[in-house]
Amino acid sequence: MLQEFMKTESISIRSSDHVIFEPESDCKKLLIVFAYINQKLGTRSHSSFLRDVDCKKLFLNPGSNEWYQTGVPGAASSYSSLFAFLQGVRSSFADHEILCLGHSMGGFAALGMGVGIGADRILASAPEYVLNTPNSLSIRHLKDTRIECGDLTPTLATNPKSSITVLVGKQNPFDMDVARRLSMFPQTEVVALETGHNTFPYLKDIGRLGATLRAFVEGRDIRSVVAGV
Repeated sequence: MLQEFMKTESISIRSSDHVIFEPESDCKKLLIVFAYINQKLGTRSHSSFLRDVDCKKLFLNPGSNEWYQTGVPGAASSYSSLFAFLQGVRSSFADHEILCLGHSMGGFAALGMGVGIGADRILASAPEYVLNTPNSLSIRHLKDTRIECGDLTPTLATNPKSSITVLVGKQNPFDMDVARRLSMFPQTEVVALETGHNTFPYLKDIGRLGATLRAFVEGRDIRSVVAGV
């Protein structure tokens, strides 16, 4: 059990197997990373590619494949209470840029939570934004899970400020259809890669994942990085 702890005027964040907070950076940026399915507890998503990226980092892992409908232990027990927790985080770091990052299941949370709390930038890799649709990953896992927030359409359609980049693999027809519909929402761009659902592993294999994540955090153009320009 990790013991890092930070208490601010608005919220307390205690590190555990589900919540890992790294506040050491002096950079005025906070990166919130949402874990994907089947990730081991106590691990940091994409940590080896984020280790040298200068910003504060908050890693969230629900420990179950329920698309954050049951929250994150140690922070919240439902989607709405996780949203309230992250609103508190946002308030505590009001002088910081807030960035949200997630792949697949984590991409759903990055989109919904990120736009909801007014994140500055969001990077969502192969996300769904409407759960339990035919051929989706979520319909395979959620089953009897009570869905509190299964459709992000109202949130994304009224996005007031968050800049969204969606990474998608051209070889996955379901993901491509989702990305096409996402591209119609405000302030959303789609970057298509020559792969399937495994967008981040693909970028890792071609040696560009670290550069892509760094460009995202630094606010640089992602499209040129993934293209190797």
